[in-house]
Amino acid sequence: IQVTIPKDYKLPEAAFRAVWVSAFTGDIATFVNEAQYKREIIEVLELMEVYNMNAMIFHIRARNDAFYESKYNKWSNLYNTDPSWDALPWIIEECHRRGIEFHAWLNPYRVATYGNANLETLSKSFKSTNPASNPANLLNADSCVILNPGLPNVRSFLIKTCMEVIENYDVDAINFDDYFYAAGVDDATTYRDYNPNNLSLADWRREQINLFIKGLSEEMR
Repeated sequence: IQVTIPKDYKLPEAAFRAVWVSAFTGDIATFVNEAQYKREIIEVLELMEVYNMNAMIFHIRARNDAFYESKYNKWSNLYNTDPSWDALPWIIEECHRRGIEFHAWLNPYRVATYGNANLETLSKSFKSTNPASNPANLLNADSCVILNPGLPNVRSFLIKTCMEVIENYDVDAINFDDYFYAAGVDDATTYRDYNPNNLSLADWRREQINLFIKGLSEEMR
């Protein structure tokens, strides 16, 4: 194929220059008090300005929890399990004041970062508004525990979780990480009960993720 150079070069209107920020990987410290946490965030924002970055992808859900005030999810211990301040509105405001987009980064399914867990014990750490409070909604994997993507009530909960963020915070985007089936899960019962089209296991699992994304897209619109 012959490649041609355009007669008039048009500069792109914008470039996406983003940074991922997560307490899960130690980018920032956990919340101790408002002044300390503001210093953590300001340091990141100032560094972003040095490198002319224009989007922050900020971790707000790591293990079926919340780095913000939520009626569905408990406070993350990577933020603070009993904080005196919800930092998210301030972080978003500080981003926007600098012309930086704020993207809310969520791990939809992950509940724990270790596998072969005692699901009965794990479920007791979640409130009744969260499907993880019922071990029947959880799947053990080789290296983690996830919410079962094949269950309609799990998908409904995840959509409500995302909509809570969208409706209560001035986020510019929703970003997902780890929105897939973890290695080693046994979801044979769900596959049997929720497979009216007799799809192969691999295709059926892909379709469960598709249903979540489609449902969220429709709800957002």
